[in-house]
This record gives sequence, structure tokens and C-alpha cells, in this order.
Amino acid sequence: MDDKLRRFRAGLEEEYARRFPRSRAWYDDGGGRVLDGTSHAIRWNDPFMPVARLAAGPVIEDLDGHRIVDYWQGHFANVLGHNPAVIREALVETLSDGRGLQSGMVHAVEGEVCELICQTTGAETVRLTTSGSLGTFYATMLARAFTGRDRVLKVAGGWHGSQPFGLKGVSIRGSSFDHIESEGLWAGAQEEIVLTRFNDLDDLRRAFASAGDRIACFVVEPILGAGGGMVATPEYLREARALTEKHGALLLCDEIITAFRFRAGDCTALYGVRPDLLILGKILGGGMPVAAVAGRRDVLDLCTRRSGRVKFEGGTYSAHELSLVAARAQLRYLLENEGEIYPQLAALGDRARRGVMRAADDVGIPIVVTAAPGGALPGSSLVMWYASRDGAAPPSCPEELAECRHPTLGERLVKSTMLLAGVSVRSGLGAVSTAHGKRDLDASVEAVRATFKRFRQAGLG
Repeated sequence: MDDKLRRFRAGLEEEYARRFPRSRAWYDDGGGRVLDGTSHAIRWNDPFMPVARLAAGPVIEDLDGHRIVDYWQGHFANVLGHNPAVIREALVETLSDGRGLQSGMVHAVEGEVCELICQTTGAETVRLTTSGSLGTFYATMLARAFTGRDRVLKVAGGWHGSQPFGLKGVSIRGSSFDHIESEGLWAGAQEEIVLTRFNDLDDLRRAFASAGDRIACFVVEPILGAGGGMVATPEYLREARALTEKHGALLLCDEIITAFRFRAGDCTALYGVRPDLLILGKILGGGMPVAAVAGRRDVLDLCTRRSGRVKFEGGTYSAHELSLVAARAQLRYLLENEGEIYPQLAALGDRARRGVMRAADDVGIPIVVTAAPGGALPGSSLVMWYASRDGAAPPSCPEELAECRHPTLGERLVKSTMLLAGVSVRSGLGAVSTAHGKRDLDASVEAVRATFKRFRQAGLG
């Protein structure tokens, strides 16, 4: 490790100990029983994370009483901000009526939510589950069973949850994504999970030309969440649709991040593309655990009682009544207010994006801004950026992003430094919600500017 970086991190540790003493004490005391300090690795950041006491609108309040403006927003699930009244009141009313906790029965709200999903996405039918990871897992099982094929094509750098068919080619090692991410997978995983370059039409065509009769499905995100916020070009998604149809494979669109963020429905529709199966999560649940696989009835019929070929049977908490009450309230609200919500989100995203770019330019730290509007996306509430090497060209795929990223100013260092400035970020900044006001955005941009200046003064930029 570079001496400048070592000194900078040592200084951050000292500042964290002074600024977040109650959080530090929590980790030293009761939190010590939590393996690794958290039950979800992505929530951790060195030297440690402030422990939340409450969350409301754009803000997290920690155990030490600090007001932290948050752009992580529940893994990008809280498009209306933390604990919005429309969701909270629906949950309180349900619990007050003596309903909501698991009964093991069918509830009317299940049909209402599935009807809303079909209405907003054009899907023929829906099967509910509890997480996006399970959704992509089950969707891939369905595709393999439906086609009778074993190859799963995915984008290098794409993340589809911690499930067997997605655990290859998520992170880069050296100059390659071509590796399995976890021990414990079946012996054939390396061969059966096939990688292709995002937004590369020729590489996608080569993949189908060489193994089209073995490919069960192509699973892809319209915007790569963990893969750098790269946005699919319209030509790429349309070619993916054409190639899967030509070769008898299924197109699986992972819209766990993007569905209901750009419109009251799926983002793929903005491309004029309809996938065979659509995987939904995050915003769908309004902050509660619910996900869905929606799409073609003939494919989803494989997991019905009548067929029994695919054991997509959910789990104890699938279609949990309280989660579906939140989903119903969320979807109704987004549909009823679509004409106001999405232009507002786009305007807030644009304000934050322009502010971050100005701050970087003023301090002289080059950055790459991703997840920006363009192509099929008229606006974007995702505000992602990465510090880059001088003169690096904007990337179109994760392989190029790995080449242009700054060697020192990585996401984790940015996050820990920004937390000291009172801002919680993810992938640069993260995502704005309708709860973020202009004052919060402008203050956050100033925190970005101050962070950039700290890097410069430490000789890191």
C-alpha cells in the first residue's frame, strides 16, 4: 500500500473513533456477536459503519445523533425515501386490524399485487418470492427446464444475486472476469455459465453463433448495478431479443434495480423490448421483502402444481401479507402519480449529476459519470460516478471501466470519507428519491467537493 494512502486511512480511523463513538462501542459490545459486523457484506465499509437509529425521508440518524443524507436508500429500494407515509400508514392500518403477520393462507392482496404487476409490465402471470436473488435463481431454473439446455449466458461484470447461476464473472481479477466467484458450486459451473461483454453486439453474436443451441437463456440488466452503472444501448437490448428468439433461448431481464425507477413499470419497455421473464424486486416492495418473476405463462407453467417440473415453491415468507400490503400501496401510488414522480426524479438526478461534475472539475479530479440519461432513458435518478485515470475514455462495459478507474480513489475510500462529511453514498453518489430536496442535494455536492479536496491535499487525486 502506498504510504500516502496508508496515512490517509489511518487518519480516517482516528476521525471515525471520535465522530462515531457509540457506533464503535456497539461493534465492540453487542455487535460482536454479528458475524463480520453485518449480515450483508455490501453494508460494510472500513473502518466501520455508523449504526442507524432511525431513517426518515432522505436521512439516516445514527446512534451518535448525526444526520446523514443517504443515497444508498435501502439498496436503491426506497424511491420515495425512507419510511414514506404512504407505506408506513398502510402497514400500521393492517397490523391494527389484526392482520399482516404470516398466516400460511392465501390473502386477497396477493391477487391485487400480481394484477398490478401485470398491468404495469405487460406480463401474463406472476410468481412471488422474497428476494431478487431468488427471483433470478428461479427464472434461470425455469429457462433451463423450458429449453432443455444447460448454458446460462450473462454479462461479465453483471450481478444477479448470490445464487449459483450468477456467481461467475462478477468481479475482475487481473484483466479477466472469467472465474467462479465462490467455492461450493457444482463442478460444471465454469463451463455452463458463459460470459459476454456488455453493449458489444459482435461479442453477443459470437456467443450465440458458437453455442446458440446450448444456451438456455441470456440474463441481462438494462443498467449494470454492480458493474459500474453502464446503461444498455437500445441496439444491444434489441439484438439480445432478436438473438434469443432466433436461437430458441429465453431473454431474462433482471430489473431488480431498474423497474419502477424510470416509469411505473419495467425499464425494458422504454427500449421497445419484452423479455420472456422479468425479475422484479427492491422498489416493488416499498421497503418490505418481496420480489417477483413475471412473464410468459407457458414458461411459468412449469412451476405449477399441474406440471411440477420446476420447484419454484417460494418459502415460508413468500407472499407475506404485510410485504404485499406495502407493495400494493407502492404500486398504486406510483401509478396514480406517475406524471409527477418521474419528472421530479429526473430533475433531481440531473441537478445532483451536474453538481458532482462541477465539483470534480473545480478540484481537478477526473471522474466518469454513469447511469446517466440517454438512448432509451429520458432521465435518470441514478447518479453514479468513479474517479478515473487522466485522459481515460468513458467506458461502455465493465472491462473498459476496470481500465479507466483511478488506482487509489476507489468506491470504499470515497464512501468512508463522505460519511465523515455527513453523506452516505453508493457507487459514487447513488440514487436520489422524491424525498431529497434541493438543499440536501446542494449540501451533498459541497460534501463531494470537500472530499475531492481532501484527496488532493493528501496527494491521492
